[in-house]
Amino acid sequence: MKHIIIGNGIIALTTAFKLLNRLGPTDTITIIGPIDRTGSATLAAAAMLNSFAEIEAHSLKSDTNRYHFELSNQATRMWPNFEVELIEAANDHLPFGCAKYAIHSGGCFDQGTYVINNAAADQVDDKNFEAIVRTLKKFNKKFDYVDPQNIPNYYPAQRDRAIRAILIHNEGWLNPRLVIEELDTILTHNPKVMFVNAKAEKLIMAVGGIESVMLENKKIISGDVFLLANGAVAGNTLKQSELDLNIQPIFHGVGVSLELKAPDLPHANCIRTPNRGGACGIYAVPFFRGLDRVNDHILIGASNFLSPEPFFHARAGSVAHLLESAINEINENLFDAQLVRVNVGWRPTTQDTYPLLGKTSIGNLIIATGTKRNGFHLSPLISEMMSALMMGEDADERLDVFAPERKLIRELSYDDAIEIGIESLISQHYQHGYKPSNIRMERLVRKGFRRDLEELHNKVGALDWGIPPELINMYKRGYAR
Repeated sequence: MKHIIIGNGIIALTTAFKLLNRLGPTDTITIIGPIDRTGSATLAAAAMLNSFAEIEAHSLKSDTNRYHFELSNQATRMWPNFEVELIEAANDHLPFGCAKYAIHSGGCFDQGTYVINNAAADQVDDKNFEAIVRTLKKFNKKFDYVDPQNIPNYYPAQRDRAIRAILIHNEGWLNPRLVIEELDTILTHNPKVMFVNAKAEKLIMAVGGIESVMLENKKIISGDVFLLANGAVAGNTLKQSELDLNIQPIFHGVGVSLELKAPDLPHANCIRTPNRGGACGIYAVPFFRGLDRVNDHILIGASNFLSPEPFFHARAGSVAHLLESAINEINENLFDAQLVRVNVGWRPTTQDTYPLLGKTSIGNLIIATGTKRNGFHLSPLISEMMSALMMGEDADERLDVFAPERKLIRELSYDDAIEIGIESLISQHYQHGYKPSNIRMERLVRKGFRRDLEELHNKVGALDWGIPPELINMYKRGYAR
């Protein structure tokens, strides 16, 4: 059987890795994707394995959201052993940056995330911080309150200093580039796997299912079962394929992260704020490059905005904001750090913000995308599910809630959407230097946001459901309905 995987990001590669142990004697895997991985959400990620640190005040209020959190929490627990699996599988071909049995001693994987609560934005930070603590207690997860002044390598500007902070012990991070290098190495050296350095243009339908993939160079690759896992461009692939599938829009969540070299500021832990309106706040993560190298690199992130089309370069404002926020909120000494690399990634974001995972009504087509900024984190678990489906096996039946051809999940109420939308928009303004002249101005701005959001809901017919805050601009511009 020929297994065709369209995409070469973290979910595509981990699924191929999981398939290896399931293949029969004549089975093969073909992985289709450009080797430069332009717009790869994986390569722009900090690869924070944060579940509880991503909790927001309005999280876990629906069955779907709770199930999604359950998957996230499970994936966090899977990563240490999964990284060991990768290192063992690479064997003599282990990439230079990794080392065997260094998983929990400064190697490819490490743990310990500090969540800081400062006043650099607005009260959304406070509410989300409290929600994180409340959820950690509810699930009996290990964390400690810490004095912000004792956080290693944390020297913020006085006006942006944290008043409180916690250390979540079991949430960690990896260098995503090393993990991709591991997977590339493992798969390249397996005779059952073939890489195709090209973009997939469209899927070609025949009687009974998909029969092949047409590449941009018009070459045809035939197969028996197909996994569409090419991130934010999956929507364009489906559109060009003209299949009779009712799949919601997939947007490009354009995110920017910055790799800094800071020789005098070796980072030992992840330091981050709670999620903020429109994005995940500001974070600084150690960027491990190898046991035999000077590990003085830090990854700073991340910006985010939704677009129907890809952006190939970072916006100057995003870079400026990240640098300013990292210097003011994490460490003033980063002013002297060297900017090594600007990463731009396209996080696949669906109209209802939940992933597209599972079988389609076309018997041999499976889809795995729409994971927003959680694709790397969820990949050990998603890959287990997708590889099982590709082999004709069953997956968790609850996964059907994320079926690619589902109706839009609209669990946010009209009233909650208006209030959350206002908070999100105000938070975004404060993150970018908003300073109201007096208390009445703040009230007027909120009143204006409320009026605009109510008009938008009425315009699109959202009378008994609410627009997710990150989708506001897509609805305004007519790309979501």
